[in-house]
Amino acid sequence: MSEYCSKCGEKLKEDAVFCANCGEKVASRHNRFSNKHIFIIIIIFAILAIFIAATILSNQTQTVKVDNVEFQIPSDYVKEPLRTDVNHDGNVKSSAMGWSNNDHYIEIGVTRTPGAGIDSQKVAADLGGTPTKMYGYTGYYLEYENEGCAFVFGIRDEVCMVYVSDYDVFDDINVIGAV
Repeated sequence: MSEYCSKCGEKLKEDAVFCANCGEKVASRHNRFSNKHIFIIIIIFAILAIFIAATILSNQTQTVKVDNVEFQIPSDYVKEPLRTDVNHDGNVKSSAMGWSNNDHYIEIGVTRTPGAGIDSQKVAADLGGTPTKMYGYTGYYLEYENEGCAFVFGIRDEVCMVYVSDYDVFDDINVIGAV
């Protein structure tokens, strides 16, 4: 492709540094990006933006509240309306909620005695299981044959039970605490 001098309009030789007619310095041809290069750079940035957005969205969580206790669970879990249960017999209040995604299930239950107070650690211990520590709380791990597992622990006068369909789902849950 032929180029011409920007000052006098004379046709330039292929590797000319200066115009042979007027002596004007020729702009460097090697530093110019072609439309092809600009298009490739735009495509690379678009792919990078999509990758970053997908990474950020996949790591998002939602805060859920069961009775007086808040938890964080992955944002891809959807609340199961049929798994919401609240019982109150005047002395003991029990609440349970469930969430699922395409692969797993989470159910969280909280039991408390409003005003009267209970020894939540004793109640958790009475349920049995293996003593363990999760989420910064001492509690008990229970395994149900082919049906998942649970961690039961106490926060103040609340007994919390986090049931998951697979042990690895425990890693997806964070206990914020009693509010």
